[in-house]
Amino acid sequence: MSRNVLLICRKKEIGRALTDILREMDFDLIDVLTSGAEGRRRLQQTEYDLMIMNTPLGDEFGVELAIDVLDHYSIGVLLIVKKELAEMVEDKIGDLPALVLPKPVNRYHFQQSVRFLLASRHQMEKLQKKNEVLLKKMDDLKMIYRGKLCLMGYLDMTEEQAHRYIQKQAMDMRLKPAEVALNIVKTYERK
Repeated sequence: MSRNVLLICRKKEIGRALTDILREMDFDLIDVLTSGAEGRRRLQQTEYDLMIMNTPLGDEFGVELAIDVLDHYSIGVLLIVKKELAEMVEDKIGDLPALVLPKPVNRYHFQQSVRFLLASRHQMEKLQKKNEVLLKKMDDLKMIYRGKLCLMGYLDMTEEQAHRYIQKQAMDMRLKPAEVALNIVKTYERK
């Protein structure tokens, strides 16, 4: 699985130092930019796992960019800010899932923050996949229920008979019960 990071840093020497640390962490793609505008454009072109901003950026401070990114992308965000601004930045981003790392930054805390954001993003993706599976199951159950209602309404079956009918048709036709129910609904809703 590839890991990509977008690093936005106005000062090239700091950008190089952070890039060296990120290379040690086995990132596949490390894009280094200097402004928020460039970052916004690049985010539309490439999928990233993580965005790191050493504030202030070349054209803005960076908090607004972080908030926009967190609203529109599933990506970890790390803001590196002056120590005296850290609390204010944390207040601005509120409950959004971003980390604020005060300057000066040491290697250990930087790497720890990056690992935490990557692990959090991975957990979020797993939860989103589980949620999708549950939503699909709920849709299937709704369709089965609609199919049973059609059988009960048009063929005077009991709920138990309708349930058994859908299950038997699914086994006989090697279909999922929701597919059988959909066919039943299509058949009877035309009438």
